[in-house]
Amino acid sequence: MANSLVTRERIDQEVRAALATTLRIDANGIGMEQSIINDLGATSIDFLDINFRLEQVFGIRLASQLLLDHVEEELGEGTAIDRDNKITAGAAALLREQFPEAESIKAGIYADEVPAVVTPGSIATAVEKIIAHLPDACPACSAASWKSDDSTKVACGGCGKDAEYPDGDELTKRWIHDMQREKQLFANA
Repeated sequence: MANSLVTRERIDQEVRAALATTLRIDANGIGMEQSIINDLGATSIDFLDINFRLEQVFGIRLASQLLLDHVEEELGEGTAIDRDNKITAGAAALLREQFPEAESIKAGIYADEVPAVVTPGSIATAVEKIIAHLPDACPACSAASWKSDDSTKVACGGCGKDAEYPDGDELTKRWIHDMQREKQLFANA
């Protein structure tokens, strides 16, 4: 079920707030297309804090593994990252599907260069994709009415229980398999 209770504008606002708090920068100076690493100065440990903040605000679980790690786990070692730690053609195509704004992603770049393409907008999209999976009805009481007092967390309009969403890792795994079935990006998978 689509989630009209949490708007993209609200998600963007919360992503900026999480980045500003974690990185100790002004939220108003954060552009949604900036590289979180190259432009905003984040480190890998900062992503844990940013994710934690967003999970608390929206009542979700973002993916805890990187997309390429999921590909390797789901489709086989060496599928996304070769022996030289460079991404394969299939991985580059998959990453461009996930991050359409990242034209710089090409087969043969080092895997450790990939996190630099993550932007506030791509994090907001990850949040948006999870909250789009709002169940049709509450699993606790079967009520089909949802509410949100703050436009971030959604709760059942019947029993008040917080909405339960699939976690980001599960959705990522499903998406990888869907993309593989649809586009056959990885020949030996």
